[in-house]
Amino acid sequence: MHRPTIGVLALQGDYAAHAERLRAVGASIREVRTPAQLNVVVALVVPGGESTTMSNLLGSTELFDPIADRLGDGMPVFGTCAGMILLAS
Repeated sequence: MHRPTIGVLALQGDYAAHAERLRAVGASIREVRTPAQLNVVVALVVPGGESTTMSNLLGSTELFDPIADRLGDGMPVFGTCAGMILLAS
């Protein structure tokens, strides 16, 4: 059975722990660092970290607009700590 792939934003912060826990419950995970990697996931987890650093990295990796576009199209997203702060703004 094919499982949809969930992305974990892997720019900064505690992304490895999020990916590990999702794998432990049987999820198919891809760490997302580029727009191309974002294109193959059906949902995204945005972990905690330092929100200003994460915001800067979203710009330098050119992920800010693609993530915003996917969210606007209804892609499910889950944010923890700084991830939720970024999603709220």
